[in-house]
Amino acid sequence: MSAAMNRIRREAMEQYGDAPSTAVEALAHVLKVFDDAPDDRLVIEATNGIYGQGVRTGLTSGDLRALAAKLAAEK
Repeated sequence: MSAAMNRIRREAMEQYGDAPSTAVEALAHVLKVFDDAPDDRLVIEATNGIYGQGVRTGLTSGDLRALAAKLAAEK
């Protein structure tokens, strides 16, 4: 691995922590990486155009934040 890649890897690990090992940790990791994404940003696209021209379904950043909050409240 090049020195530049080592630096990038080290900086990313310092900023985002260890690689997630569970689904809940993965969700928290994604939200941390995309912390500045607006709530209406479509993160996971399920369909595109199935329900009409230009209609996309899936999960937004706001949906993921709401799911994380619900999981945290259930602990």
